[in-house]
Amino acid sequence: MISARLRPHIDARLPLLTLVLHLLLGGVPCPAQSSYDLFGTARADALANATTARPAAVGVQANPAARAALERPAAVFYVRQGFGLAALRYGAAHVAVPVSWGTASAGASTFGVEAYREVHLSTGFAREVQFGTTRTVRVGATLRYHHTSIAGYGSAGALGLNLGLGVALLRSLHLGAVATNVNGAALVADVPVPRTLAVGLYYRALPHVVVVADLFKDVRFPATVRAGLEVRPVEPLFLRAGITTTPARFSGGAGVRLGSLSAQVAAEQHQALGWSPSASLRVCW
Repeated sequence: MISARLRPHIDARLPLLTLVLHLLLGGVPCPAQSSYDLFGTARADALANATTARPAAVGVQANPAARAALERPAAVFYVRQGFGLAALRYGAAHVAVPVSWGTASAGASTFGVEAYREVHLSTGFAREVQFGTTRTVRVGATLRYHHTSIAGYGSAGALGLNLGLGVALLRSLHLGAVATNVNGAALVADVPVPRTLAVGLYYRALPHVVVVADLFKDVRFPATVRAGLEVRPVEPLFLRAGITTTPARFSGGAGVRLGSLSAQVAAEQHQALGWSPSASLRVCW
């Protein structure tokens, strides 16, 4: 368990990373951002993480239901450095494999440095459920083990349950929703794992243009609107841009897809804290 000496220094309403941000950045006021707020691909980063409704998404933080739309196995490797600081470095790997009854997945991620470290391990399952003769709903669940350690104070872990769903309203329009930590897991009594709810839309406006939008709510903070635009000007290039409110953030990126291999780069700009670059590689087989 985390030592009692640490607890008086942590506001129970904020995740542990708030303490790290204030120590590293001299008390810059902003809602905390930890690895709970990262979605596991640079494509998602470039689109302001407004990917709740995107079908066939893969990543440790993607909607658990999205994987039900996968037609073949896929693996994603992802790295990000928050605000250019080594102390806020994040790395993740995730694999999803369609099986006879749905899609099984597993992932792992790590965040921070030796003094402060978050490690997450996850496993999940998703499948499509038929309603009537025309409507198909994607449903999924992910069990995620959260482990946090702070040098000199000890460590703690908790197991959270994430649930998601997705449905095609039209051929070009998808709706998605995901809730994290629905079981209310906490590292210790006064350090809860963040609980969030996101509802989003994915719209293919043209064959080479996609528009996405999410409404994201962490129970501790005001609701956030996230929106993004993806265009494919020429094959195999993708260009992306996104915006997030509360706090205001802007993002952009590009990707290249060559057969079963795709590479993505992105950068997010926080008005007060600066740039957070990221990159990811996706492989299908």
